[in-house]
Amino acid sequence: MKKLSVLACAAIFLFISFSCKDDDKEKQYEYNMMNFFDEYLLTLCEASTRCTSGFVSTSNYKFCPDIIMNNPVPFEGFRKKENVLFRHKYEMMISGERMGWIKVDMNKAADCYDVIAKLDPCNPLDVQMLDIAECANVFSGTKFLKQECYQDEECDNGWCDLKGDRCPGNCVFYKEPGQECNSSLDRCSPGYICRSSGCSKASNGEPGDPCVTDDDCSSFLFCRKTGTDSIGNCFKRQGEGQACLEAKECVVGLECVNNVCTRSRISDQVGAPCGPQEGEGEEEVVLSCNIFSKLECGVANTCQKLSNQPNTPCTSMCDKTLYCDNNYHVCQYQGDVGKPCTQNAQCVTMYCYNNVCASPECLTIEE
Repeated sequence: MKKLSVLACAAIFLFISFSCKDDDKEKQYEYNMMNFFDEYLLTLCEASTRCTSGFVSTSNYKFCPDIIMNNPVPFEGFRKKENVLFRHKYEMMISGERMGWIKVDMNKAADCYDVIAKLDPCNPLDVQMLDIAECANVFSGTKFLKQECYQDEECDNGWCDLKGDRCPGNCVFYKEPGQECNSSLDRCSPGYICRSSGCSKASNGEPGDPCVTDDDCSSFLFCRKTGTDSIGNCFKRQGEGQACLEAKECVVGLECVNNVCTRSRISDQVGAPCGPQEGEGEEEVVLSCNIFSKLECGVANTCQKLSNQPNTPCTSMCDKTLYCDNNYHVCQYQGDVGKPCTQNAQCVTMYCYNNVCASPECLTIEE
């Protein structure tokens, strides 16, 4: 009898142990936002290395995720025509998940990664993640019509109306495919855009997609029309040495010089000249340094490495965990939430509110 009791207790112990392990496993994967972004940035940066005239290469792509995440300059990393700090939006997405306002479906994330891996962008800063339906569909909101919200992803089958700098805003339903819409008032469901004919299919980033304007194509594509046709097709921007008629036909960062896309104005070498230069037979030329090689233009108008040490010189940006002090132009450590600040870059969260580092609530969109 005693033996049976011991066996029973052992069985119960094993059951509880396995149950706890299952619970731990569920808790481990309860929050997936960080996992999603880690894999997304790696996929995006690796895809960018395939562009032979791009800015990310096999020698510098390991820096790429940090450069995107900690870029102190707003850019269209999430939606076209929405210039925001990438870290700012990232922190808001994590906060929304922790509050239970956003859920992340890692099974759907695989579809997003597949699309990103096939895009082959020459500059990863040109990709608007949430304008790609497969990526937008990874997130689902738990808030319903007219409920308060801080970002689109919190709303169930809708978006967050923050017009007029309201914070918080209110959830509004998407217009569905085929429905009439007003481009200044409405939004169509992911993968569709508002045109005069209503909500119609948007470009998914593939060359050959139909378009009316360049806005219908991903940033690393442009819309080419033939003759008087009102509808054209999306074409991939041209790389270094390829023919062009105007700047929009070249990869962002390249110039169309004498009908040829050229990268001669962007350097990957420490000590290379940068900044305003006298051009040959043309007006002043501005040379740049490749940020994805962790380079910036120094005060001596030569490319220098981003510093990873405090109290070292900088002009606009430092390596991760550091920021460039605007007053003294030296690198300093970023502060955690609660630390005093005067600019966003001083904070790990990239958000300074009332002179204190804080977790962002609403996005600041720059024109």
